[in-house]
Amino acid sequence: MFFKNILVPYDESDHAKSALHVALGMAGQYPEAKVHVVTVIPSAALPNPTLLGEGFETPYAIADPSSYERIMDTAVKRAVADAEEVVDQSRDDAQCKIVADAVIAGSPVEGIADYVESHDIDLVVMGRRGLGALRGMLGSVSFGVLRSVDVPVMTVR
Repeated sequence: MFFKNILVPYDESDHAKSALHVALGMAGQYPEAKVHVVTVIPSAALPNPTLLGEGFETPYAIADPSSYERIMDTAVKRAVADAEEVVDQSRDDAQCKIVADAVIAGSPVEGIADYVESHDIDLVVMGRRGLGALRGMLGSVSFGVLRSVDVPVMTVR
C-alpha cells in the first residue's frame, strides 16, 4: 500500500463525507493503514476569554483559566463525537484503523497543515468545497491546504 496514514478533514459537508468514503476505499482493506477524520475548530468560533466592550456595557473576562479549558475541551469532545458518528456510519467492512479527532486552530488551513506535520500524514483526501462562506470553484480551504502541505492532496466532490 502506498499511503498508510491518510487525513480526511471533516466539516459535515457532503464533500467531506465523499472524501471519507474515498479514503476508506483506498485504505480500508489494509489493517496497517490509518485514516484520521479530523475536524478543525477555528479559535474564532470559541468564546474569547477576555471580551472588551463587544456589545457589553462592561468588559468581562473568564476569571478561571480552568473554566476556559473546560469550554475548549467540551467543543473538541463534541466535534470528535460528531466525527465518530459519521465514521461508524461509513466504516462498512474497513479493516484499517480509523481515528476521529478534533483540533483548535487559527484557521482550518492552519489546523490541517499542523495535523499533517505532527501526525506523519502521507495523503490528504478532502472535499473540494465545504460549509464555509465561499462556495463554487475550488474552496479556499482546499486551495490553502494545497499550498501549505508537502504531501499529496486529493480533492473530492
